[in-house]
Amino acid sequence: MNISLKKQQLLRLSVAGLSITSLISIGSYLLETGPLTQQALVRQRQLLAINRSRISQWWQQEVKRVEENLQNPEIIQPSLLILQAKRQLRSNQNSPLSLGLRDQLAPHAQNRNSASLLTKGGIVVFSTDPQRLGMYQPLKNTTTSLELNELATSPLNFFTDSFTSQPSISVALPISTIERKRAGFLAIDLNLRQLTTQLISIEANADRQNSRLVPVESYLAARTTLDRITLIAPPKTLSAEESKRYNFNPMDSIGLRRALDGESGEGLYLNSVSQPVIGVYEALPNFRSALMVESLQHQVYAPARQKSLLIFLVGVILSIIPALAVWRQSLAAKPDI
Repeated sequence: MNISLKKQQLLRLSVAGLSITSLISIGSYLLETGPLTQQALVRQRQLLAINRSRISQWWQQEVKRVEENLQNPEIIQPSLLILQAKRQLRSNQNSPLSLGLRDQLAPHAQNRNSASLLTKGGIVVFSTDPQRLGMYQPLKNTTTSLELNELATSPLNFFTDSFTSQPSISVALPISTIERKRAGFLAIDLNLRQLTTQLISIEANADRQNSRLVPVESYLAARTTLDRITLIAPPKTLSAEESKRYNFNPMDSIGLRRALDGESGEGLYLNSVSQPVIGVYEALPNFRSALMVESLQHQVYAPARQKSLLIFLVGVILSIIPALAVWRQSLAAKPDI
């Protein structure tokens, strides 16, 4: 009877030890995740601030280039001649006027997919992309028409270009005659892929001195239609040819929706592919887009998970000892046959 009672006590001790171990393991995980979350958010805020500054500098430089274009007689004079020419002369992209204007605009091509001249009605009469010649480019719908002094701060329209099927931002700046009469517009289609190269991310094992470094991803997204959110450009890791075939899948998350509604913040949420992430987000009014910086929760919480698992394994081993003692006593108590 005493032996049976002792066995029961050992088994209860084993079960109690296992239960306590489980609670300690879970408690350890929960206690560790709080500081890890804060560490991740601190790194993300720093990265977001860096990326915001890089985007701002890139845009200020491009605004300055546009201003130089509109103040350059070697660009404005041939532009006026093309805009005021008869219709049949406008279509000649190999005329000295067109070739000279293309040469003048070439040094600024890196940040632009194209630069075009539009009539007051929005018809393309010259473009560094000849395929756009003769197309209609709405000045009040997709293309953002504004004055030069508004360019640096005004929100720019995002739309999906029917010609390239890619997200686009086009701005149209007025070109005026000496008498200050509007002759047409200089339209610039921004190279959004070049914009995304301003973003930096933190890759896994980028810092060899810190083996626990967690990857942090940065990206820009926007509403390319009223009810559709996508990246603003193909990933910069793709080649030019791959970029042309890139499929802009719809995106959605609490962070994206809040940023595109003009909010800035941070939190834990599901990303566009339903993965739990820790993220910070900020609205970029100039580009009507969301600047996102995110890390996967399972990567951030890996140290807490490893520590919790170690505690659980040690507890399981210690809990097994009483059960083994009961098993040995049972074997010893069996009569020999």
